Parts: sequence; C-alpha cells; structure tokens
Amino acid sequence: MMKRYSIVNKLDGITLAFSSLYQIGDSQNICARSMAYAVQREKEFFLTSEGSFDSDVFQNPIDLPAINPDIRVSRLNLCPIKVDNMHIRATSSSSIIHVGNTCNVYMEARVKNIRQLENKEDDTPQTFETIDEPN
Repeated sequence: MMKRYSIVNKLDGITLAFSSLYQIGDSQNICARSMAYAVQREKEFFLTSEGSFDSDVFQNPIDLPAINPDIRVSRLNLCPIKVDNMHIRATSSSSIIHVGNTCNVYMEARVKNIRQLENKEDDTPQTFETIDEPN
C-alpha cells in the first residue's frame, strides 16, 4: 500500500483567528464554528453587559442541502501533494487553509452586526436595534 503524504516547503501566515486553522496532511473530520456579536457606534463607549447570543441569528438551525449518498468517487493518487511556497495574509472566521485530503468538513460562521448612529437634529432615532443598558 502506498503512503499518502503532503510536502509543504514553506507556509508563511500573518494572521490566524477565530476558529480557523492551517492543516497540512490528511484529516478525517473538520468542524469549524465561529460566532461574533459586533456593535459599531459613532460615539465611542462600551457596555460590558451588552449583547447576547440568544438572537435568532445564532439560535435558528441552518438548512443544509441534502447529501446524496449515491455519489461514488474513486481516486488514484499516484503522487504526494507538493506545495512549494504559500503566503497567506489572513485566515479568519471558520476558515481553513488545508493541504491534503479531508473526508468530512462542516464550517459555520454567524455574525450579528449592529450599527448605532447618533440622533439627527430633529431627534429622530437612527438606531437600527437598541441594546438595553445594564441596571
């Protein structure tokens, strides 16, 4: 039986963040999940108790396409995977840089963005969603 392997001479990565990975070599299963709650404001202030992950964005199930079990794949890898040089600026939010074979991959990134703008002169609120202040 022929051994399968990956050769990477150089991998130069600058940023790796938030449930991301570099994988060199074969893997059976990869599951990467990332959740972010981002509040952007015109005025700078921070409330330590704001935001929660009980929003529909984070709680509702994701509808995945049906998997067709009748698909059959036959491969014959006569040569190993060879990579000379990889330069990666950034990998973030459930992303994968992978050199090799993978059987099962599940990746999920959920982000809730809230933008809070200052009121106009006529005192009309510009907030798309309010956040309760702590008691």
